[in-house]
Amino acid sequence: MQSTAKIEILERALQREKAARKAAEEILEQKSAELYDTSEKLKSSKEQLEELLNRKTSELEGVFENIIDAYVVLELSGDVISMNRAAMELLGYDVEKEPINLLRLVKEEYREYSLEAFRELYYHGKFNNYKAVIVTKSGEEKIVQINASIIYNKQGKPIAAQGIARDITQDTQMKKLMEQQKQQLDIIFKNSPIGVSLSKPKTKGLIMVNTALCDMLGYSPEEFKKLNVQQLTHPDDEGESERCREKMFSGEIDTFTLEKRYLRKDREIVWAKTSVTAVRDDHGTIDYQVATIEDITEQKFASEELKESENRMSTLIMNLQTGILLEDEHRRIRLTNQRFCDIFGIPAPPEDLTGTDCSNAAESKHHFKNPEAFVSGIQKLLKERKTVLGEELELADGRIFERSYIPIFSEGIYRGHLWSYEDITIRRRYKENLKAQKEKYSNIIANMHLGLVEIDKKGTIAMVNNAFCDISGYTKEELVGSNAIKLLVQNDPEEFMENHKRKRNNGIADSYEVEVQDKNKNTRHWLVSGAPNIDVKGKMIGSIGIFLDITERKSLEKKQKELLKHLESQNEKLNDYAHVVSHDLKSPLRNISALLSWTREDFREKLGLESLANLDLMQAKVEKMDHLIESILNYSSIDNTNVSNEKVDLQPLVEDIISMIYVPEHIEVKIKKQLPVIEADNTRIQQLFQNLISNAVNYIDKEKGIVEIDVNEKANRYIFSIEDNGCGIPAEHHEKVFKIFSSASNDKKSSGIGLSIVKKILDLYEGNIWLESEPGKGTIFYFSLNKNMKNLQGGNKN
Repeated sequence: MQSTAKIEILERALQREKAARKAAEEILEQKSAELYDTSEKLKSSKEQLEELLNRKTSELEGVFENIIDAYVVLELSGDVISMNRAAMELLGYDVEKEPINLLRLVKEEYREYSLEAFRELYYHGKFNNYKAVIVTKSGEEKIVQINASIIYNKQGKPIAAQGIARDITQDTQMKKLMEQQKQQLDIIFKNSPIGVSLSKPKTKGLIMVNTALCDMLGYSPEEFKKLNVQQLTHPDDEGESERCREKMFSGEIDTFTLEKRYLRKDREIVWAKTSVTAVRDDHGTIDYQVATIEDITEQKFASEELKESENRMSTLIMNLQTGILLEDEHRRIRLTNQRFCDIFGIPAPPEDLTGTDCSNAAESKHHFKNPEAFVSGIQKLLKERKTVLGEELELADGRIFERSYIPIFSEGIYRGHLWSYEDITIRRRYKENLKAQKEKYSNIIANMHLGLVEIDKKGTIAMVNNAFCDISGYTKEELVGSNAIKLLVQNDPEEFMENHKRKRNNGIADSYEVEVQDKNKNTRHWLVSGAPNIDVKGKMIGSIGIFLDITERKSLEKKQKELLKHLESQNEKLNDYAHVVSHDLKSPLRNISALLSWTREDFREKLGLESLANLDLMQAKVEKMDHLIESILNYSSIDNTNVSNEKVDLQPLVEDIISMIYVPEHIEVKIKKQLPVIEADNTRIQQLFQNLISNAVNYIDKEKGIVEIDVNEKANRYIFSIEDNGCGIPAEHHEKVFKIFSSASNDKKSSGIGLSIVKKILDLYEGNIWLESEPGKGTIFYFSLNKNMKNLQGGNKN
C-alpha cells in the first residue's frame, strides 16, 4: 500500500513536471519569436541608421568641401589628415599628394604663440579667433583667423582636431590703411597752417576746430564750442557774410569765399580769407558747414605799405642827388627826377618827360668830351643788356660822371632799363690827389737813407742793405751771420729787447729808440721800426727792422718839438678833411642803398631773379663801402689828441655793449667775473671792447655759441681775455690780423679794420694784445691795460 501510494505520488509529480516543462517550452517559443522579431527590427533600424549616417556624412562633407573658408582636419601632432578645396587654395598644398604639418607653416615669430594656443585647444577642447601669420607654399605671407575644436573618440579621448581658417590679410591691411589715413587726416587737420572749423546749422558753437584757428583767434577748443561764427565776425563785415549764408541755405550756392575781419579774444582785428562749403544730405539739406580761414593780415598790411612805399619811392627819386632815368623796352621814359634834368640842363620838369622817346641818344651827345664814344657805348649796353656799374664818363666842361646801367627783366622777358648818373668830379679829384700823395711818399721812402735789416727768429742777421752798413760802419760780410743785439747794443738790453721780441712773436709791429755803438765805438742813437717777417705760407720766420740814425736829431730837440707841433696841426687838418670827404662819400651811398632797397621791394614781382640778384649784389657792395668808409674814419680818428682820462667802470660799460650789439639767439655772451674800474677815455675803451666782442660773435659757426669775457689782476696791470668757440684763426694769420685791411676770413661784412682799431687803441695806452687760436675750436684774444693810466696822456707818458 505504501509503495502504491508512493508511485502515485511520483506519477503526479512527474505529470506536474511535464506540465511545467510544456508551459516553459511554450513561453520559450513565444519569447524566441519575440526576440526574432526584435532582432529583425533592430537589423532594419541599423540599416536605416547607417544609411542616414552615410547621407548626413556625405551632406556634411559637401558642406565643408564647398564653404568659402578653409577647413582642415589634423592630427594632434599638427599633421593634416584632410582639407577642403578652399584650404588647398589658401595654403597651396594638397594633402593627398604630399604630407603637411600645419604648425610648420606658421611664421617663426608666431610659433611660440601658436604652440600655446594649440595646448589651450587640447586642454579646453576649443579656441576661437586665434590669429597668426602663415607662409604658403609659394612663400606668400597670409594673416588667418582660426576657430578650432577637438575631435574625441567614444571613450572621450582626444584623437584629432578640426578648424576653419579665414584669410583676413586684405581685411587687416585695409583696416591698417584706414587707421593710417585717419591718423594722416587728423595730423593734417591739427597741423594745417590754415584754420579749419566744422559746424552744424542752427546749432550754437563750432563742433570742431584745429590748432591754427585757436592760435589765430586766441580761443580754446572748449570756448569755440560756445561761440558762433557771427560772434567772431567784425560787425562791419557781418552783412556780407549773412548774405552769403542765405544763398547757401536757399540752395543757390554750395560754397562761397570772401575776405573779412575777425575779432580775436583780445579784441585785436585779424583779416582772413574765408571759404565755407556746405555738406548736404540726400535731400539737399545742409548737414554740416566746413570753413577754412587763412590769416591774410600781413598781406593786407603789406599792400598798404606797398602804396606808402610807392609814395616814398616817388618822393625819394624826385629829391635824389643822383640822376635817375627809367626807360621801358621801347626806350620811352617811365620815370625820371629833377637831378637828371639839372645834370643835362633840361628845362622841363621831370613829369613832362614821361613818355618821351629816348631812342636817339645823339641828341645829348654834345655834353660829353667824346660824343661818338658816348653814343656807341649806349648802343652796346642796350644790345648786350648786361648790368654795368660805375662807368666813368668825362664831359666836355671837365666834369666826370659815373653812370650805371641796369637792365630790367620780368620772368625772363626784357622790360626796360634803369640809368643812373652821378657827378663824381670831387671824388675823382680826391682819388687823384690821394694817388699823387701816395706816389710822393713812396718816392720819399725809396730815396731816404734808411737802414734795412732782416733777422731770423734766433736774432741772427740774415740780410742788410747798404744804408745800414753806412750807419753801422760794418761791411755786409761782418754783419750777416752775427747777432745784431750783441754786436751793436752795448748797454744791458736784455729785458728791453725781449719785450719787443715778444711783440714780434705775437705779430705786433712797433717802433722804439735804441742806443748803439758803431764799428768805430762811436755812440749813436737809432730809431728802429720793427715788424714780423712772414713767409709766403703765412709763417713768421723772423723780423724786419728799418733803422734811422737820429743822433743829430737828439741835438736838435727844440726844432723837433716845433716840427711835431706843426705835424699835429697838419694831422688835425687832414683828419678834418677825412671827415668832410667821408660825409660826402657816405651821403650818396645811403641814398643809393635806400633806392635799391625800395626798388627791390616795390618791383619784386616785375624783376627777374637775375635782376634781384644784381640788386642784392649792388646793395651788398654799397653797404660794404659804407662800412669801410666808417671803419677807415674810426681808424684815422684814433690818436692821442682830445683824449680825456676819467674813471670808467668796465662792468656796466661791457653790459651796455652786449645789449647794444646784435647777438643771435644761439650765442651766449657772459662776463665770468666782476670787471674793474680803470682810468681811461670812455669812448676809446668802449671801441676796444665793442670791436673784440663783435668780432667774437661774428665768427661763431657752432649751433651753440659761447663768448666769455674774463680778467686777471697782476701787480701793475690787468690782463683781459675774450674767448669764443667759433671757427678759429689759422696760425699763419695770427700775426697779420691786427694789420689794417687784413682779415683771416672771406666774410663780406669784414672790413679788416676792427682789430687794427683795437691794436691802435692799446698802443695809445701802452698795452699789448695777442691771441691763442686753433681752427674749428675757437679763439682767445688777450690784452693788457696798465692799472695806473693817469700818468698816460692818450697812451703816451707825459
